Amino acid sequence: METIFSQWKFNLGASLLFILLITFYFYLTKGKLKMGAAFYFFGCFLMLVLSLSPLHFIGMHYLLSAYMVMHILLLLICGPFILMGIPKETPNTSIKKTSVFFFNYPWMGWLAGIGLMWFWHIPKIFDAAFPKSQSLFGFYPLAFLHMLTLLLAGIFFAWPILGPHKELRAHPLVGLVYLASACVGCSILGLFLTFAPPTLYHHYFMADTFGFASTIKHNWGIDRAMDQQMAGLMMWVPCCFIYLSGCMMLFFKYINAKEKPIVIENNKLERRYS
Repeated sequence: METIFSQWKFNLGASLLFILLITFYFYLTKGKLKMGAAFYFFGCFLMLVLSLSPLHFIGMHYLLSAYMVMHILLLLICGPFILMGIPKETPNTSIKKTSVFFFNYPWMGWLAGIGLMWFWHIPKIFDAAFPKSQSLFGFYPLAFLHMLTLLLAGIFFAWPILGPHKELRAHPLVGLVYLASACVGCSILGLFLTFAPPTLYHHYFMADTFGFASTIKHNWGIDRAMDQQMAGLMMWVPCCFIYLSGCMMLFFKYINAKEKPIVIENNKLERRYS
């Protein structure tokens, strides 16, 4: 007899994305493994395992809170780990150009992370991202786009803080404001989800195609209201814990930094910190 925890499902979109990410790494490095590759591959493997796992199945069909765990892991774990594994020195100049872009416009990374997070939680857009029928290969274009954009948002959001080029990362105090304001954005969305009516997302009121609704409600004791409250609290507490942990690290980095001599670049005086 199948249980809900045995629902490992093939996901064509996630599998193709995994292959593309691995291919992209070796394209950047010309087929070589660079320092930090373990971070990159860990982020890729975690993304793939999450997409094939029962957690993904439960989130797609039954529980908003399970989907929120997927969301948090993609955005705040997989994305940053992939970024940390991108080598600083590559024959391709696109990585350096991207670092320069986010150094000059860090708010673009902030908008990518927080803006997309809010965008995908608009009820009509959220409901539209879920499949209305079954697919032989587990590929649903909007669901794939949802996953892809969250992963990219996690990479872009983390770039000003964890980018491959340390000299092009945001100043620690800028990073502190960057992460603290992201925490506020998550908290507001989390509060909204926690106290919104449980009918906010219609997707989870669809027919019980796989027959596990009774198990979740009666055996696990999770109804729609509790599920949505759990999802809101996950967005509120764990996300802010990650952001505030980053704030503390940046603050300690700032107070322990050694001031370097003033340097002149492009006729501008700059004071740098190590």
